[in-house]
Amino acid sequence: MELNLKGLEELGSVENLRLPAFAVATMQAEGRENPRWIHVGPGNLFRAYVARVADDLIARGEHWPIVAVAPRDPGDMDVQLGDHDLMSLKVTLNPDGTREERVVAGISEALAVAREADYRRLVEVARNPGVALMSFTITEKGYVITDSAGDLQPEVTSGLVEAPGSQEAAAAHAMLLTAGLLWERFNAVRDSGKPAPLTLLSFDNFSHNGDKLRESVLTIVSKWLEQGAVPREFADWVGDEGNVAFPITVIDKITPRPSPAVAADLAARGFTDMEVTTPRRTPLAGFVNTEPTEYLIIEDKFAGERPAWEGLGVDVVARETCDDFENMKVTTCLNPLHTALAVAGCLLHFPTIDSEMRDPALAALVRELGEREAMPVVVDPGIVKPEEFLQEVLEVRFPNRYLPDDPARIAMDTSQKLPIRFGVTLKKYRERGLDLGALHAIPFVFALWLRYLTGLDDNGAPLEISSDPLGPELQAHFQGVALGENDDAEARLAPLLAREDIFGIDLTETPLAAKVTDFYKEMMSAPGAIRATVDKEFHK
Repeated sequence: MELNLKGLEELGSVENLRLPAFAVATMQAEGRENPRWIHVGPGNLFRAYVARVADDLIARGEHWPIVAVAPRDPGDMDVQLGDHDLMSLKVTLNPDGTREERVVAGISEALAVAREADYRRLVEVARNPGVALMSFTITEKGYVITDSAGDLQPEVTSGLVEAPGSQEAAAAHAMLLTAGLLWERFNAVRDSGKPAPLTLLSFDNFSHNGDKLRESVLTIVSKWLEQGAVPREFADWVGDEGNVAFPITVIDKITPRPSPAVAADLAARGFTDMEVTTPRRTPLAGFVNTEPTEYLIIEDKFAGERPAWEGLGVDVVARETCDDFENMKVTTCLNPLHTALAVAGCLLHFPTIDSEMRDPALAALVRELGEREAMPVVVDPGIVKPEEFLQEVLEVRFPNRYLPDDPARIAMDTSQKLPIRFGVTLKKYRERGLDLGALHAIPFVFALWLRYLTGLDDNGAPLEISSDPLGPELQAHFQGVALGENDDAEARLAPLLAREDIFGIDLTETPLAAKVTDFYKEMMSAPGAIRATVDKEFHK
């Protein structure tokens, strides 16, 4: 059996497999004729959640098919979607070992910026006034256009030389792509004389994602304006949120890389096209494995039409509620705990997050981090109780052995995550006059991460560091380090601990710097010192 349009009829005989409740080929043809929604970055989270929402909307009789766009190398999209006629097999892995399988078909087209004909078609879609949404899952770093010094990144600088809306500019950076499509839409509005409001939605997991998206887009537009490449009228149009809106959102659904165990099970059941391949560094498959829990919270700030998402796992709420939920999840109850387990898991060679939750000391570390240190500054968002959300994370979601999640995946881009996942809590402690010196788990996690940057595991063997925009710069601080040699630890760490762009505050102005340094030195003292220190501090 294969997942494609031709194979759908045969898949109808597969037990407990849910198929689309509409004619997929007809939907795709209608979507090409009347596009409604562009999505940039169609990875696993998109396929498991966002595309499923579109599928449900279409099944309900509402026309919201998605045009999926690969902003860079289209190879991943070709394997995950192109080989399967734009459908995905969603496998929900429940904590009790049961599974739910569903063919998701909410996508009408898949376009690659790198392909000339595809990009021409994408411009055509962007100019279509029927398109009301453009959403993104491009990771946090996809919105960043400056380096740590505040200067434009080289790829952005080179892209700004190209004409706005050109394929060359779009290929340089996702934010240039976005601004360029807005330029094309503005020209279509100007030509027609009719308004065509558009809402841009970031579905990436970081604080105030819509604000960051807007800031980056407006920065690109202002640079074009300075160069005389676009008129003031365009800048004003983009800046008016009646024309282009940027709501903040929070999305929460753990969606790991495809599991070989799931692939083997699907093969045993007769699927011949669900193998896991690794053409580059990232494993790819036609299926996507995920957890049952999901939250998508969107600020109620749309420039034009929006889908009737109610009842489909989407909450459209006031900005304050969105903010409170975001802070609860991203800075308190889930993401900081995920980062702690990711770094510890890499150093101690745990294969999965769930295996770490069966380690008493590591489970105690994240419980202390959530319950004792982050919870005092959490705000109740009203749509879920923080205490209940945290307990679900600690007792159901992270320990789910049927959802194997790789610590190295979560450890990617940690330097970009720390200021939000931990720095926000530290700022709240300071604002509320709480004692930073009483913190224990947070400085320990910082020390674990610095220990991770040495590139040495707990035995002193070389350790591959997950990709990070600041990786080479940060690792340079640890060049030549060796276990048992800690004489220069204070001097080595001080410049890093002072960086507010990484930790949210200058740790050297607080009691935390000394704590972090002491934990780091202890974990560098000898082979096995990380394991011993974790046990000493948390297995009590």
